[in-house]
Amino acid sequence: MALGKLKHRIRTTAQRFGVDLRRVVPDDTALYDRLYPHGRFYNVGAGSFFHPRWINLDYVSDWYRDDQKNVIHCDLMSDDPLPIPDASADVIYTSHTIEHVKDDAVDRLFRESYRALKPGGFLRVTTGPDADTDFAAMQRSDEDWFYWDKAYDRPGTFETMLHAPATSVPLEERWLHHVATMLAPNDLSPSVHKFDAVEIRRIIAEKGKIGALDYFTGLTEWRGDRPGNHVSWWSHDKIAAFMRNAGFAEPYRSGYGQSACAPLRNTLYFDNTHPQMSVYVEAVR
Repeated sequence: MALGKLKHRIRTTAQRFGVDLRRVVPDDTALYDRLYPHGRFYNVGAGSFFHPRWINLDYVSDWYRDDQKNVIHCDLMSDDPLPIPDASADVIYTSHTIEHVKDDAVDRLFRESYRALKPGGFLRVTTGPDADTDFAAMQRSDEDWFYWDKAYDRPGTFETMLHAPATSVPLEERWLHHVATMLAPNDLSPSVHKFDAVEIRRIIAEKGKIGALDYFTGLTEWRGDRPGNHVSWWSHDKIAAFMRNAGFAEPYRSGYGQSACAPLRNTLYFDNTHPQMSVYVEAVR
């Protein structure tokens, strides 16, 4: 789902009643001054993120126009290199971005990150859904796991993306929407392929988890007019494999607020998009 759109809707609704929901965060510049006095930090897919020490890269579009702040345009689906000089970045962070682009774009992003990072620099990737936990929840019919769908149930919350309230369709179709958005029957995105719950179960039975994930995402396409769609699936093992292919020797599993890079442990700025269903992986150049 377009999480930025939901956050903007909540903020603007609250403001009508005189309530300002903007987060107040403590000044952490002393930490940066001590550890990285001349550091360069990049947030790829930054959305509404803002920190005075960070440079924001994102795909500038009408879809995200209400959320983006001080963003340098960066199209991960193009062949263009990241706008970062060689061996110059101390940290590259990307949160809930790679699921919105195809596998080859993520491969290019990780290779570009390896090029751009200084020796000892950090690449931190968080994404959701974690394909392993999401699939397991669907298999055990755990509707409560898919809590975010409830935000798209009331009139005025779902009509720009869905035909009907998010929780009104079978769980299998809600799971598919989270993995390969345009293939879900309830999604407004045009596609020659739409799969109902029975077809989803049949394909999983025939192909297994990984085979089904590859099959469904293989039928998706990235659309510039709907960059919020999910078009690829990710787990710890898959992210780590892509990182190793990009040159990182020892990617490692991380967790919410558990970065080995001290500034990234500030969860008022980082790792705060749906921690329950996210996966965190980190690597050092």
